[in-house]
Amino acid sequence: MTRVLLSERLVPNIFHLVIEAPEIARSARPGQFVMVIPDEKGERVPINLADWDKEQGTIDLVFMNLGLSTRKLARFQPGDYLQTVSGPLGCPAEMGNFGHVLLVGGCYGLGGLYPLAREFKQLANRVTCLAEARDENYIFWEEKTRKVSDNYRKALRADCFASGEELGEIIKELRDNSPDLSRVVVMGCSYLLFIVSKITRELNLKTMVNLNPIMVDGTGMCGACRVSVNGQTYFACVDGPEFDGHAVDWVEYFNRRRAFLRQEELALALYLNRTLD
Repeated sequence: MTRVLLSERLVPNIFHLVIEAPEIARSARPGQFVMVIPDEKGERVPINLADWDKEQGTIDLVFMNLGLSTRKLARFQPGDYLQTVSGPLGCPAEMGNFGHVLLVGGCYGLGGLYPLAREFKQLANRVTCLAEARDENYIFWEEKTRKVSDNYRKALRADCFASGEELGEIIKELRDNSPDLSRVVVMGCSYLLFIVSKITRELNLKTMVNLNPIMVDGTGMCGACRVSVNGQTYFACVDGPEFDGHAVDWVEYFNRRRAFLRQEELALALYLNRTLD
């Protein structure tokens, strides 16, 4: 059992939990995630580590209230106990001194980008953070992220599933004005990962994406999170979650993401009916 210390809504539909997890906090690295089980009947939910405090023994989780399990998580209050939190899982993000790094985040991905920005800055990179959202009301941790960035930009798009023209213009401008821009890292919804990878392929900018496929155990045993990268099969939970965005088989990835959509909808509907009763 893991105690919740802080529970808050950051913006519409995005929530933040701070929980006691000293062993995870001691070994956490940017880009990793944890598996959370809300209650004794809950499924395992992979959530990016958004921050941690080794001295306090706490970790920060940021997630979207979307399905059954995240809806349960959004209801937790300080003093409540989660059934299980395990981690850190996955490979840490590839870090180094790359010169100028562009970090693109949207939705819950803005939380996971913060520790990357902090470490890239510590490694003497020039860090630009680009927050993508439908409007200002969906951007969070701006002040916190600005402190570990050299440049902070926003791309406000009423239709987050549009062509990405606004993102493309901003990224091209950054590339043209900064010859040392050599790496892009993206976190957030699957479509954002895809559209930024498409943009940067045309600009010949190396791009790493933090994939969020369906996971079951998170330790490489089930194979549910397999993805194809450069024609080879990988498990996102143990080989990732960070991969080369230009090498991901995006058609396969999106098809696998939709595999249990109907079951997820039914599970949520049954839960809401019980809650209302």
